[in-house]
Amino acid sequence: NDMARVSKKYPDKIEVVSSAIIENNKGEILLTRSLKWNNKWTLPGGHIETGESIFESIIRETAEETGLKVNPICVISSGELISSRDFHRDAHFIYFDVYCKLISGELKIEKRELSNFRWVLPENALRLDLAETYPETIKKYIDYKKSIT
Repeated sequence: NDMARVSKKYPDKIEVVSSAIIENNKGEILLTRSLKWNNKWTLPGGHIETGESIFESIIRETAEETGLKVNPICVISSGELISSRDFHRDAHFIYFDVYCKLISGELKIEKRELSNFRWVLPENALRLDLAETYPETIKKYIDYKKSIT
């Protein structure tokens, strides 16, 4: 079982993870409903592997979870999340949320971890049942986009 394997891989360790804020050409971002996060809406992402940069992990994880090819632009937010009320097991995450432009690909979600997806305008994303830390990340993304236009 995948989840048991991950728990064994990170016993009592800080886990370094990344999430992708993927923007399409309509200014919408991709949200995924994650079984690991109490079936709440999240951004696609996962663990940064040893020897892999933040951007490399974003490219790999996005391809694995969604089938999409993305161009990472910059880290929008970072922080730590200890014993999240939404995550399926006790964990200590250091996270990096990366703004990405969609390059190509046909969206095919990874059914073992994700139950749904939707493209949504960032302001509307804030009205959904988002997992812990994601509302702050999306607000930072909205502020960033305003600052560059």
